[in-house]
Amino acid sequence: MKVVSISRGYYIRFKAIEAAFNSWFAAISSLTSEKSQIVSLGAGFDSSFFRLKKQVKFPAYCKYIEIDYPAVMRRKLEYIQNSEFSKLLDLQSNQDFKNKNIVARSEEYVMLGIDLQDCKALKQCFQDLGINFKAPTLFLSECAVTYMEPKSSNALIEWVQINFPDSAFVVYEQVDDDFGFSIVMKNHFKSLGCPLKSINPKMDAFVVCSRFKDRGWPLCSTISMFDFYMNFHEEEKLRIQSLELFDEFEMWHEKCRHYVLTWACQGAISIPEIFHRKSESSIYDNMNVGTLNCSYELSSQLLHRFGHQVALLSSHFLIVSGGFGQLKKRHQRLEGLACYDTISKRSYLIPSSSNQDPLGKRMFHSMTKLTDGTLVVIGGRSSPATIFNTVVSIQCDDMSQECASFTAKTVAHMPLPTWRHSQSLIDIDGVEHIFIFGGRTAANVVTNESFILNTKTWNFSEIPCLEIIPSPRHSHSAACLDKRKVYVTGGLTKDERILNSVYVFDVATYSWSELDIAGLLPRYSHSSACYNNAIYLVGGISGFSYGPHSVGMIDLCTNTAYEFQLKTQAPEYPLILSSHCCYVYENRLIVTGGGGNCFSFGTHFNEVDIVIEFPQLACNGTVLKDQ
Repeated sequence: MKVVSISRGYYIRFKAIEAAFNSWFAAISSLTSEKSQIVSLGAGFDSSFFRLKKQVKFPAYCKYIEIDYPAVMRRKLEYIQNSEFSKLLDLQSNQDFKNKNIVARSEEYVMLGIDLQDCKALKQCFQDLGINFKAPTLFLSECAVTYMEPKSSNALIEWVQINFPDSAFVVYEQVDDDFGFSIVMKNHFKSLGCPLKSINPKMDAFVVCSRFKDRGWPLCSTISMFDFYMNFHEEEKLRIQSLELFDEFEMWHEKCRHYVLTWACQGAISIPEIFHRKSESSIYDNMNVGTLNCSYELSSQLLHRFGHQVALLSSHFLIVSGGFGQLKKRHQRLEGLACYDTISKRSYLIPSSSNQDPLGKRMFHSMTKLTDGTLVVIGGRSSPATIFNTVVSIQCDDMSQECASFTAKTVAHMPLPTWRHSQSLIDIDGVEHIFIFGGRTAANVVTNESFILNTKTWNFSEIPCLEIIPSPRHSHSAACLDKRKVYVTGGLTKDERILNSVYVFDVATYSWSELDIAGLLPRYSHSSACYNNAIYLVGGISGFSYGPHSVGMIDLCTNTAYEFQLKTQAPEYPLILSSHCCYVYENRLIVTGGGGNCFSFGTHFNEVDIVIEFPQLACNGTVLKDQ
C-alpha cells in the first residue's frame, strides 16, 4: 500500500505544478507584452519544458530557464542529447559561451549551472543571456528553496522581487506544524542528508505568506495540497480510487496537509483563481477552545501498533487485538492477542489454547467486551483485498503471565463484511446486543447500513430504512451512553470528505437523529469515549492545522462542543493520533497506540501513551477555567 500512497503523492504534486503553469499562461495571455520568461529554480531532472512543448502549451516568445548545480545540469544535458528531446532543440553547449555557468542554450531553452545562493552570479548570467528583467517572469521552486538556509532563500526571494517588477514567485514545498507527522517528515529528510532548512516550527499558511510580504511582495496566497485535492471534482477523486486498492487515507491526507503551493506576485500579475477558493477551515475561527491537563508515559513495545483494538478485561488487564505493528524486528500485521498489565506495566503475548486461531492477522476491525467478560471481534481486513466476514467470540482464562491463554471460535458471519466500521454494546430487553454501523466493504463501497447482533443467539438483524439516517462513511467512531444511545461522530466519505456530524441512534425507538452542534472539527480515524454525560473525541485526521492534537468534547447536557489542545509533545517521541485506541481507566482517559505508514517517510508507531485528565464541567455546561 505504501507504493500507492507514493503514486498519489507524485500525482498531486504534478497537478499542482500543472495548475501553476496554466494559471501563469492565463495571466500573461491578457498582457500587452509579447515576451515572457519561466525560471525553474532547482530544476533537477524535471521535464516540464519538454512536456509543455510536446503538448503545444508553451507560449510563443517565451524563454524557459532551468537552474541547478553545475554537475546536475551537465548530467541532465547528457541525457537530453541522447534522447528524443534533442530533436526539439538546437542546443549550444557551454564551450561556446564566455560565461561558463551557462551549460546550454537555445532560442527557447536555457540551462544554468549555478548555486541558488549566489544571486550575483545569477544576475550576471541573466545579463549575459540578454534576459529582459521587465518582461513578465515566473519563478518556480519545486521543493528547492526549502533546502536552503533561511538567510540565502530569503535573499533569493528578495532579489527576484527587486529585479523583476512584473513577476510571480511560485513555491511547492513542505510546511511544519511541529506535530507528529511533520516531526517524522523532518527527521526523514535529515537522515537523508538534506534537512529542510528553510521551514520553521509552526510554519503555517500565514507564516509562509508573511515571509514573502516581509520581502516586498505585495500579494501572496497559499493553498495546502489537502485543500487543493478536496477541490478536485468528485469524478476525478473516484477515478483515482478506481486505479488501485488503497487504504492509507490517514497518511495520504497528512502528507497533503504538509505540502503547500504558494503564489507571490507583483506588478501586472495577480493571484490566480485556484487560490481564491475559501478553505472550510475558516468556519472554525470561533470554536470554544481550551487546553487539557495530560501526561505522556512510555508504552510497552507490544502496544506500538495502529489499526488495532483494545478492551479492559478488568481494572488489571487490557487486552489488545490485531493491528499493524512490529514483531521479531519486522513490521507486519499482528495476530492473536496481547495483554497489558496496568499494575505492573508489563505486556505479553497470550497464547491460543488451540492450533486453529480464527482471529487471523486483522486490522481495522472492532472489539467489544460483554458483561460476562466475553470479547467479541467483528470484521476487519488483512489487506484491502482480503476481508474478514467472521464474528469471533473469545474467552480469556487466568490472565497472569505464566498461565494466560485464550479460546476463540467463530460464532457468526457478517451479512455485510466490513472494516473501518464501528460497533457498540447496547441493551435490548435485558439482552446484550452489538450495534454495527458503516464501514468499507469488499467491493470498495462505503456503506451506511446498520446491523444488530444478538449475543445470545448470534443472529443478525438489519435496521430498516429510516427517514433520518447518517450518510455513508467509514473510519468514524461510536460511543454508547448507558447501552441506550449510540453517538456516531465524524468519518470519511467515499469521495474523501471529512465529516463533523454527530448522529444518535436511540435503541428504545430504533431511530436516528442528528445533533445540531457547532464548532466541532471534522475528523476521522479518531477514537471516542463517554464519560460524565460527555463524549470525548481524541485526535483523528481533520485536514486542518488545529486538528492533530485536538480532543473534542460534546457536552450532552447542553449540546455544546469544545476543542481542547493537548500540551506540547516531546520531539523525540512524535505522536500521530490516528488509528489509535482510547479507554477510560481510573477516571482518566488513556490513549494508546496509533501511527501510520507515513508516505515515503517510513512507518511510525507512537511510543507513548497519553493520560488525559477530564475537564470539570459547571452545571451550565461550561468548562471551569481552573482546569
